[in-house]
Amino acid sequence: MMVDLSIVIVQYNVKEFLTQCLDSIYQSKTDFSFEVIVVDNASADPGKDLILDRFPQTHWITNAQNVGFGKANNQGFEAAQGTYTLILNPDTVLKSNTIDRCVRYLQEHPEVGGLGIRGLDGSGQFLPESKRALPTPLVALWKISGLSALFPTSPLFAKYHLGHLDPKANHEVDILVGCFMMVPTSLLHEVGGFDPQYFMYGEDIDLSYELQKTGKKNVYFAESEIIHYKGESTKRGSLNYVRMFYQAMILFAKKQFSGSSAAAYSLLIYFGIYLRASLAVVARLAKSAFTPFLDAALLYVVLNATKTYWELNHRFVNGGSYPDTYTYYVQGTYVLFWILGLWLAGVYIRNNRPIVIIRSMLATTLVIGFAYGLLPEELRFSRALLVLGGLAGTALLLTYRALIALVTGKSLFERALTQPRILFYGSKEHAQVLDNLLAESRIVPSFLWHQEPIPDSRNSTLFNLVKVHRINELIIDAKSVSYDDLINILEALGSHTSVKTLLPDDGFIVGSDSSLTQGTAYRKRQQTADPHYLRQRRVFELTATLLLVLLAPVSALLALLVGRFSGWKRWFVQSGAVLAGKKSIVGYSEALAEKFKVPHLPPPIFDICSVLPSELDFLQNSQAIIEHYANEARLRTDLLHLWQLSNSNPVAD
Repeated sequence: MMVDLSIVIVQYNVKEFLTQCLDSIYQSKTDFSFEVIVVDNASADPGKDLILDRFPQTHWITNAQNVGFGKANNQGFEAAQGTYTLILNPDTVLKSNTIDRCVRYLQEHPEVGGLGIRGLDGSGQFLPESKRALPTPLVALWKISGLSALFPTSPLFAKYHLGHLDPKANHEVDILVGCFMMVPTSLLHEVGGFDPQYFMYGEDIDLSYELQKTGKKNVYFAESEIIHYKGESTKRGSLNYVRMFYQAMILFAKKQFSGSSAAAYSLLIYFGIYLRASLAVVARLAKSAFTPFLDAALLYVVLNATKTYWELNHRFVNGGSYPDTYTYYVQGTYVLFWILGLWLAGVYIRNNRPIVIIRSMLATTLVIGFAYGLLPEELRFSRALLVLGGLAGTALLLTYRALIALVTGKSLFERALTQPRILFYGSKEHAQVLDNLLAESRIVPSFLWHQEPIPDSRNSTLFNLVKVHRINELIIDAKSVSYDDLINILEALGSHTSVKTLLPDDGFIVGSDSSLTQGTAYRKRQQTADPHYLRQRRVFELTATLLLVLLAPVSALLALLVGRFSGWKRWFVQSGAVLAGKKSIVGYSEALAEKFKVPHLPPPIFDICSVLPSELDFLQNSQAIIEHYANEARLRTDLLHLWQLSNSNPVAD
């Protein structure tokens, strides 16, 4: 059956944002008929059952693997029955008039091939990529060189984002953004949909150009607007993003340009690739599991430089040097203790604020200094080297992080941990839902104000409440406030506070603070899905297993003395699987993870359910133990589990 509009949405691991997107679609005010086709690109948790319960009229296509944005959309185009097709991202929110006005505009302007829209980011700021020019070599040069950022409204230098055009007026443009493109379905089939050569990024540029080549116009439409949270399916600052984006640009140049233009464009793009990729590598490595190794190398270099300075200017002015024992063993021990101190302080997990780094280095240096006084005299080389090395090392750790942040725009320091000051704008009924959700998400606001929705409000009351109570998080009740009002509030207040949306029927809060930050979702959190915990857990498993194996005679003797030799033997036998990531030390089985709907972990050597005595070994007890572990897992509790389960008779322990 023919409908007026087919809406095709490709999602990948963003079920919360997809739910909100669908909610805004089905609240649209229009006489035009439409269908919604969701293509799931092999999400780990697509949320299909819950979403289809809420929106049963949605047509759902499941892919067994991630085939890429373009191919997945093409699957949706094949199923589309509409006169027009809307290509829509799942991390978007529509106004109630968006569908009606856009379809009507296309009906009234048959010369238009593609219709884009005015987009706002998660803080209510206009998204400049909503309107773009064809990225010719010269346009790309101004963009890559940074001149477009220096002259954001110049018709020459800012042509990439057409900065000279009024974002609140309709304009004919070259390129539309792939988060919202409405196209006559027949024309979409005529150009072949998205080019499947593009996996992600660049396909919207290519499709926009193909539409123009048919003689049709592309139009930026400013008479309605959407929120585009951005960054949900990928992380825009990642090395993977840089690689895929620039590969897409090279593909576009080879396909659409020829001769000297193609060569010039490719040269510019390769320059951009190496520049951005280099910066991205540095930034990503400095925020990854590699960080402790980088810090260790730099601290060792600092100690060596300090030693050389001290030898030449103070200790061995007339010749000589410190022995190899100091250079390799003592300095290595200093570095090992400093890294251990930083790790225990949480610097490599999430608490990497400058003050935490300073406190950790200072405390560890004091501990080393105390231990120094207990060493034999032949190993006490110089307290001055320890103090100078600690000070210089601290300065270097802070400096290189600050420089990377300055060059790449990605801060390597977390902000100070603060409790949110929340203003909830919604019904009394849903205030309790918010309270429960915050508690389940382990968020304890320092201030919480409830304001019932005000009819015909012009946002002045909300603005004054935000100002008076210093609100840093405004949460809007999606059941009590329309999406039109949400977008108006976001545009008015998004630059003053973080605006998020509560979907009370679904039990989560979604939002994003800017176009550069990845969207976030508050929901009942399970710690075994938390990347910080998983990284900390993996570092512990690797370190402990390596020590167990490398120091096997010592570790076996210690295990024997404390009555854990059978556990030691099990661990030792399966140490290779742990190092390869195929086994974990402590956890729950994959079968029970699947049964109780908790995040999967590698099969454990020591299963937490093995602690159950036979008279309590039934499903409810296993479920309670596993769900509690999934919600409350910490490294210290893993150590307690390991101590208990490694005993030859864990139940009696």
